[in-house]
Order: sequence, then C-alpha cells, then structure tokens
Amino acid sequence: MQYSGARVKPASGAVVPVIWYLLNLLAIPVIGFLILLWLFVKSAGTNELRRAHTRAAMFMSLIGFSLISSGIAFGWMFFRDPGHFGTFALVWAIALHTGFVLWGMVSLARAMSEKMPHFPARWL
Repeated sequence: MQYSGARVKPASGAVVPVIWYLLNLLAIPVIGFLILLWLFVKSAGTNELRRAHTRAAMFMSLIGFSLISSGIAFGWMFFRDPGHFGTFALVWAIALHTGFVLWGMVSLARAMSEKMPHFPARWL
C-alpha cells in the first residue's frame, strides 16, 4: 500500500558518502576515511548524484587534511614560542574543522533533497 507522502522513485543513495564524510570528521576518523576512499574507488558504477557527492566528500576530506596540517606546520616554523604556536594551532584547527563540518551539514541537506553538492563542477 502506497502512503500519501511516500517516494515514487527509489532513493539515489547520495546520503551515504556524506554521512561517512561527517563520521570521518566527527566520530571515527581513520575508519571513516577508509570507507569514504572505498566508496570513491567504487563510484564508477553508481548514479550521477551519488558519484558527485562521493567525489566532493573525498576531495573535501583531502583538502581539509592538507589545509589543517600545512597551517599547523607553517605555525610550527613561524612561531618560536610554544605558547603562541599552541594557541595558533588550536584556533587554526578548530576554525577549519568547524568550516568543514558545516560544509558537510549543508552537503547532507542537499543530498537528502536530491541536489548536487556545492562544489566546482569540473571536479565532479
């Protein structure tokens, strides 16, 4: 029996890679990244929307890691005082991490509404 608010077409599955992206950031970092990498490698046979969200999540994970680690490395070389470095590293990592989590939440909302992620189209 069909409910009045039920889906007519099946779900695209675009939510799955975004959830693993957020789990990578918030709960299980290494396992979440490995599963996201596995989804990225196996994304060739999936539909366009899920593939776009998988690629965007993978690229954002790599960009986030690169920005956070390079900023902390730059701070380590620039600041001679451990107190200044510690403050800079905490603020840098927390601010960037928060930004990437917020992007993931927006991407999750877009995946749930069956829309493409906010990401450069040439990379998708």
